[in-house]
Amino acid sequence: MLLLCPLRLKSLCIFRTRPFTVPTAQRRQLSVLQSTQQGEQGHQQQDPMPKFELIEESVAYKRYLTLFDRQVRVTSEKTGQATTLAYDVIGHPRCNFRFAVVLPFHTASKDTDAQVTMIREFCQGPNAVCYNLPTGGFDPAKHTSIEDCARAELSEEALLKGGELVRLIPEDHPGFAEVKWCANRFVPFLVIDPHVDPKPGARDAEEFIEVKRVGMEEFRNLNDGGDLMLPSMVTANLALKYLEKRGFV
Repeated sequence: MLLLCPLRLKSLCIFRTRPFTVPTAQRRQLSVLQSTQQGEQGHQQQDPMPKFELIEESVAYKRYLTLFDRQVRVTSEKTGQATTLAYDVIGHPRCNFRFAVVLPFHTASKDTDAQVTMIREFCQGPNAVCYNLPTGGFDPAKHTSIEDCARAELSEEALLKGGELVRLIPEDHPGFAEVKWCANRFVPFLVIDPHVDPKPGARDAEEFIEVKRVGMEEFRNLNDGGDLMLPSMVTANLALKYLEKRGFV
């Protein structure tokens, strides 16, 4: 590339320069900027979100969980054109589509550091033994509230009772959706300093569980490493924030 020097007009001065290369960090910034601009342009060109109307739902299969065939009418806000789509939706109607997850936390003492009681159980979906927090469905025939459900799961799965039970979301919160194609929602709880239940509740026949108490470093590593099921991970993160705020960890 040739560069003309304007300072010496009588004898034209010519410099030969090396090809200009944008530094790596700057290239990254330019790439991000271009992607952002393209994303903004694409966002501006999108049609508005259509309206969704559940028009019919029937049971396609039922055992422990229920598979629903859900028909949804999707109407374009832009054109008014409607299309009916079929979706597979999983849920647990016998539990009112609700379940509780509870993290048992044991405060530090002069002899031990703070700990969490976890469970290892057979998870039929991934077909593996995984770490989890005590979790179970709300049974209207057994439980008076979702808090009662959390206490029951604490006893049945973690073999613990008592302690300070903390609901980690507001009372009027419907609970977190389990996954996008599932109708179930869960409420996360924390229980501080529960103790051994001498007469724990009975477990279901298909439950294969062992109880393990771990230190906070191991617990964080298991949570951050993706070794827990998603509802347990969400509950763990909310519980850790709460415990940090109160100065327990």
